[in-house]
Amino acid sequence: MAWRYECGPCRVTTGWLPKDQAAAKRDEHRNTAHPGMIPAVEVFESNAKPITRDPAALRMWAATAAVCLLAWIIQTMR
Repeated sequence: MAWRYECGPCRVTTGWLPKDQAAAKRDEHRNTAHPGMIPAVEVFESNAKPITRDPAALRMWAATAAVCLLAWIIQTMR
């Protein structure tokens, strides 16, 4: 998973970086271009897919839920 920072007022954007590096670039930009303030519009985003858009993850969660439900049903029958 990678992260990217974008400063709204001056349109500075980093590439996709590890989270700690992207945060360091954000802090460096804030200190040099906007000392003493935080820009009104900033974007700090990840390129990770949301689980709702990842069919494999949804299938995995559904299978896990089915196994848990089956275990619960078997447990209550005893």
